[in-house]
Amino acid sequence: MGLAGVVAIYFKERVITVWKVGDPSEGGTPDTTIPLDLERSAEQVDHKLRIEAFPARGFAETFFVAFKKNQEPDILAINNIGVIEGIRTSLCTFTGIASSETVRQKLVRISQSLRALEGPEGGWEFLLSTSKNYDAAKKLALRTLECDANWRLASLPPDLKGTATFVARAYVKGDAASLKTFDDADRLYAGVPDQNQLQVSETKECGYWGNDHIAFVPMVLSFKSPQTLRRIAVLLVFRKQDNRWQLLTACTDPLSNRDFVNGIPRLVSLLQNAWAPDRKPVPVKLLAPADGTAGQTFGDFSWQPSASANVVAEIVEFAYTSAPIPWEMPSNNNGRLFIRFRSGNSPVKEQISASDVLMETGSLWQWRVWSISDAGDVSISESRSFSN
Repeated sequence: MGLAGVVAIYFKERVITVWKVGDPSEGGTPDTTIPLDLERSAEQVDHKLRIEAFPARGFAETFFVAFKKNQEPDILAINNIGVIEGIRTSLCTFTGIASSETVRQKLVRISQSLRALEGPEGGWEFLLSTSKNYDAAKKLALRTLECDANWRLASLPPDLKGTATFVARAYVKGDAASLKTFDDADRLYAGVPDQNQLQVSETKECGYWGNDHIAFVPMVLSFKSPQTLRRIAVLLVFRKQDNRWQLLTACTDPLSNRDFVNGIPRLVSLLQNAWAPDRKPVPVKLLAPADGTAGQTFGDFSWQPSASANVVAEIVEFAYTSAPIPWEMPSNNNGRLFIRFRSGNSPVKEQISASDVLMETGSLWQWRVWSISDAGDVSISESRSFSN
């Protein structure tokens, strides 16, 4: 074999192959555009990236044949878990590839680090531990953690720096005893504390938005388990009480770490006035739904805003425990946060639609509203519970 043939084989083998599968509910085939960030990251582990696309119809049969021949992909990207677990849609009944216990045991769930392969509706990514380039795909999934390049954050103050890292690790691990030391007296709990005790392998501090009285701290962590390689965004919100930073809420919730985070810079830009102990805002009054509501139909969550003129925004907080979802890590005491900015005089009523904020978890939720003053002081309403 000549040199050209050897080189061709070398490069052929050093390709990380991605299979993207269409939605069983819609039909069609995903696009095969290679995300630039992943392409560059693959090059850093001395590999190329190739994406092949398949419709959901007939995919299980195609996959089983490839798996038997050890020609399975290194990465599997889907936007409907039915591809894994099986699903019946208006199109037909689809066999899930995890109907084979052998395949199920070889699937390794990836979280966040490969989400560039997803469309706007989200999705899931898996490695196949038997694939020819599994080690390279694993390196790609576990590449160095990075904070969002669009964030403009200040460095954490010295009295918060060590605390934030410790709290983030304890929260992701489910170390309730360690967290209790740093809890704000008003921290909202839903369900019992986590007891997962996962092993965190890396923590990335990104800085913070805030002032001397409130701090919004985004962080990125990664951890491993036998069938999971996770990179997870965590948002911590601290309030300074008695000259000590204390944890008001913690979130791995995707809405909090995307939509809510995008609004934080505007909120912090409004914290222009000096703090004074006699300028604490009047808390809001919750209106509906009534405490203890059960069922799926809630309409709107509504409240009477704070009457204080120094309020610049209100934060609606939902705390929940996620139900077990295939291939996902259950999470207790997760926060789902929304900002409502004040414009002009205080309105008679504010509201947020249940359809915009809820997902079915089969668990107890809590909700309340924070009023944020122009100095970063926080007043918190009563909390109400509901089943969802």
